[in-house]
Amino acid sequence: MKYKVLYRKYRPDNFDDIVGQEYIIKTLKNSIINGNISHAYIFSGPRGTGKTTTAKVFSKAINCLNTHDGSPCGECEFCKNFHDNPDIIEIDAASNNGVDEIRELIENVKLTPTNGKYKVYIIDEVHMLSTSAFNALLLTLEEPPAHSIFILATTNIENVPITILSRCQRYDFQKIKIDDIVNRLKYISKVEKIDIDDDALKEIAYLSEGGMRDALSLLDQLSKSSQKITLELIEKQIKTISQKNIDELLSSIEDNDTSKCLNLIDEYRNRAVDYKTLVKKVIEVASQKAKSLKISGGAKRLNFSDYKNLILKLADSLNKININVDSYTILEMIILDFFDSNTNSTDFNPVKEKTSKIENVLKKEEIKEEQKKESEKIEEEIDNESNNLENLINIRINNCFVDAQKTYLEKAKEEITDFISTEVDGKIKSILIDSTVVAASSQNLILVCNNIHNVEIANKMGKEIEDSLNKSINKMYKIIFISGDRWTKEKEKYIQNLKTKTVYKYIEEKEIPKEEKIVNSIFDKSKLEII
Repeated sequence: MKYKVLYRKYRPDNFDDIVGQEYIIKTLKNSIINGNISHAYIFSGPRGTGKTTTAKVFSKAINCLNTHDGSPCGECEFCKNFHDNPDIIEIDAASNNGVDEIRELIENVKLTPTNGKYKVYIIDEVHMLSTSAFNALLLTLEEPPAHSIFILATTNIENVPITILSRCQRYDFQKIKIDDIVNRLKYISKVEKIDIDDDALKEIAYLSEGGMRDALSLLDQLSKSSQKITLELIEKQIKTISQKNIDELLSSIEDNDTSKCLNLIDEYRNRAVDYKTLVKKVIEVASQKAKSLKISGGAKRLNFSDYKNLILKLADSLNKININVDSYTILEMIILDFFDSNTNSTDFNPVKEKTSKIENVLKKEEIKEEQKKESEKIEEEIDNESNNLENLINIRINNCFVDAQKTYLEKAKEEITDFISTEVDGKIKSILIDSTVVAASSQNLILVCNNIHNVEIANKMGKEIEDSLNKSINKMYKIIFISGDRWTKEKEKYIQNLKTKTVYKYIEEKEIPKEEKIVNSIFDKSKLEII
């Protein structure tokens, strides 16, 4: 019989065997039980976390003739013939990303199912589709035939156009917990009669970075190289590093033993230990030590701030590993710089430490007074900044209402939607996705943040957002973000002013906005359509 790799052999064919995505599985099962099946879904998340597997099991369940608690029975004709079923169409968007392939799919959508109730189209790596292919798919996603269901899977949700996302139910898959991966590997090892240590299981789970498929691939690879899988075997085969080695390295840093530290780094370099794995493990252990010190305190040579600085420097080094420099040279420079910056605490002595603490107590009142003055200065600056921002908001709301029109509003919505689909800055994109244009004039836009906590962030980034948007669409908009409650009040105030014939006059942004009553003013009723 032809050998089947473990990740394929043990790919779940029911919901109960899918690990680490309990909330998503529960929600999908409930939708089947209640008959609330959507026409389009999008599954996003890291590789190997079960997106495509969940899509297949869900496809089986919605067509199953005898579901049990939302899960496929595995015994009916549809379940038994699932893998050869023409009603389940899988498409790899990485290799079929053109508009012609999508048009062929759209033509196929019109055909009724051969065996089951639904035809299900699973499009993997959907973010790889071209812009024209996405546009071709858009209308079908919005109004597909009742018998067709789309399940899109992606590891890069930020590259999927907002127009596609808005037409799908979205489920975000998380990295699988180490304990969940260990338990699954332990079960499979027992079935396959693979002799493996518990420490080795944990190391495989760690190296898989939350992906079950990667974990099973590693287990498969290691099982072929030895009759027994140990931590030492993994270190040799995968070029990883043990917890003991990490503790040794951090101990040398804590003891200010520069020579031992550099010798250990040389040893890891000569063993060809993967630099990324090494740094990630050091960061993980150092962060645990930092949190422990923050919680319990205690006399240590390195304090929380020291560990924090080391962690941040190491994390930054991960962004430099692709440059044409030995990664371990970067690590050596970081460690040596760290030793140098902590020379004041190298000769750790409990008596000296105690004396230092007494001196700090004597200076406490002086420091406290300086901190108080600095705090008052900062508070004053914050108050001024808040007042300036509130004035700007008032002015821009006023100026938007000067010539707000429905046509401006519709145009602005289209422009921002198009801009979001092409914008690469994740922060700008996420803020605009979370916001809605509620009023527009020829020069001003008012946007409401759906999440009230984003209002302050959005306004602080206002200039950056304006510049990016205006450059993209060749406009000169001035933008302001407000909460939904604030918009309700401003809208009511605007309607009342129309009734009382109060006119908004354009105000320079250095001024404070005012409203003036004009008795004989006649308003353009089209302004009401911004509401």
